[in-house]
Order: sequence, then C-alpha cells, then structure tokens
Amino acid sequence: MRKLIAHASENGLGHTYLIQHSAGSGKSNSITWAAYQLIETYPDNEQVPGGRSIEEPLFDSVIVVTDRRLLDKQIRDNIKDFSEVKNIVAHANKSADLKSALENGKKIIITTIQKFPFIIDGISDLSEKRFAVIIDEAHSSQSGTAHDNMNRAMGRSEDNENEDAQDKIIAAMQSRKMRGNASYLAFTATPKNNTLEKFGQEQPDGSFIPFHLYSMKQAIEEGFILDVIANYTTYKSYYEIQKSIEDNPLFDTSKAQKKLRAYVEQNKQTIKIKAEIILDHFFLTWSIRKN
Repeated sequence: MRKLIAHASENGLGHTYLIQHSAGSGKSNSITWAAYQLIETYPDNEQVPGGRSIEEPLFDSVIVVTDRRLLDKQIRDNIKDFSEVKNIVAHANKSADLKSALENGKKIIITTIQKFPFIIDGISDLSEKRFAVIIDEAHSSQSGTAHDNMNRAMGRSEDNENEDAQDKIIAAMQSRKMRGNASYLAFTATPKNNTLEKFGQEQPDGSFIPFHLYSMKQAIEEGFILDVIANYTTYKSYYEIQKSIEDNPLFDTSKAQKKLRAYVEQNKQTIKIKAEIILDHFFLTWSIRKN
C-alpha cells in the first residue's frame, strides 16, 4: 500500500495498477486500506498530473468495484468498520447514482461488476472530477439475470457466458472511452494474460508484470494461509449423459464439452458424491490419527 500511495502521489492520475494478491491472505483488507488511504492521498508537488494543488486530495472519490457476493459480505463490512467519519460511503448502480454520491460528499462509492459499464460512463461524463477505481476481479460474477444484464449492457452475445469477471472488466474498459481523470487498480489472485497487459507494468522485453506481487508462497511462509498442495489428492471422474434426441445436432465440440462438464459439476448429485468422499476421507484420517 505504501508503494501504491507513493506512486500515485508522485505520478498523479491516469495510471493502471495490478496487485496480484494471493487468495485467502487478506485481499479484502488490502482493498479497504487502499480505499481509505487513496481518499487522503495528496500530490507530491504542483506539477503532478491531475493534481489541483498540494493542499487538495488527488482523488475526489474512490470507487470500489467487486462481485455482488463479496460486496454483501467482506468489502462492505470492512469499509463500514474502518469508517470513523460517518456518511462518507455510498452505493451506485448507475451513472446518476455516481453523480448524486459526489454531490452529497461521498468519498467511497461501492458498485458491482454488473454495474461497472455504467460507472465508466459516469466517470467519462464527470470529467472535472478525479477518481481512483479499485477492482476486485478475482471472483466470477453471478449467473442468471445479472449475467444476462451484463452481456446486454456491453452489447455482447449469449455465446460468451463462459467469460469470467476478468474478461468482463476488460471488455467493458475496451468498449468505453477511457478518460484520464481516473486511475485503475485491479486486485486479483490469478491474473490472465489480458489482465496483465491491461493493468500490468510493461517491461523492456515487451512482457508485463504486476505492480506488486504478494504470492501464495510468501503468504504460506508468513502463516496467512495453509499450503493446500501439501496433501493434494486427485480423483478421476467418469460420467455419461443420456441424450434427449436421437440425431446429433451440429455444434461446436469445445463449447459443448464445456457446457456438459459445467452441467455435471454443478449437479446436486455430483456435489453430494464429492462431499461424501471428502467426509469419508476426513473421518478415516482423523480416526487413524486418534488411534
């Protein structure tokens, strides 16, 4: 966080940052700390791009973009717990909400991945304001209606349902006119190549690296998470799906296999069988150690 704040203070607006943060090691806390420190970040000098003066904060507001499930739990609770000043946090579902929150003096504005395209439009419209946008894109967004709305909002077809949150964030940013009145910070445990290229730091050889890396190895060594690979056991799966029609329709083999596998993996019977195997293994191990 100190490295991030120092860079923003010295280099001003319009930058992208990728923070590769190991899952389960306090990423939600890091996002919360970043939000509260960024609203109190001041330009290092009068020449910093986007800065008004060294006596005014660099960012008018910080927008936190996250998955709906996480919003309802860790992020929202963390931000409220950290807030000593009341009424500085607001939620935004559309660009009008963003404008209203700013007019009411809200410093931290929370929104979801599903609403992200509308927020980008709001940032573009409010060109006189300055934003830091923190994106937690490590979690896949929810399926169903929210997913369909996201596709429609970005003008994408239903054939892209296998896209996860990272794909959707990149697509939204590429389809919108990005202005220089915002800096973007992406927090993720496992960045894809396109995420690295969009948010990472380009190297002389043309490759991209995160602005900061808190690796799983480091998190394990420091005791924040356990080494799940230490006792990793694999199982082979076999299944057969009964057809409902006689003839084989024309289809994309790769896409069809993904759909079939997703159907099997999400089936209640599959989950029940896996849970039984895990519990049997746990109780057997516990019994052996106890005796």
